[in-house]
Amino acid sequence: MSQLFEINAVARSLRTYVERSDKLKPEAARLLEEALLRGEIERGDVVRITGLPERSARRILKDVIDSGLLASATSKGPVSLRFPADALETLFPRLFPET
Repeated sequence: MSQLFEINAVARSLRTYVERSDKLKPEAARLLEEALLRGEIERGDVVRITGLPERSARRILKDVIDSGLLASATSKGPVSLRFPADALETLFPRLFPET
């Protein structure tokens, strides 16, 4: 169980989820990993984290929020990592036993 929640394992799972997604760009993995490590990301840091121009970085952030992987208490507040039900099998593949 402890291996399922190891930071490096979760980071790999987040990258895999982004790679398999048709809706998320590769730069989304950087945002998710940063949220995993820091707990929260200020919206103003998205440009620096992704290395993209502001408009592109904000589009990536919107896509990740729309996917349910990042969320915020307010529309302008910092975002933090979430684990939507439809992502659990990819993010934590051994969490639920196979039947």
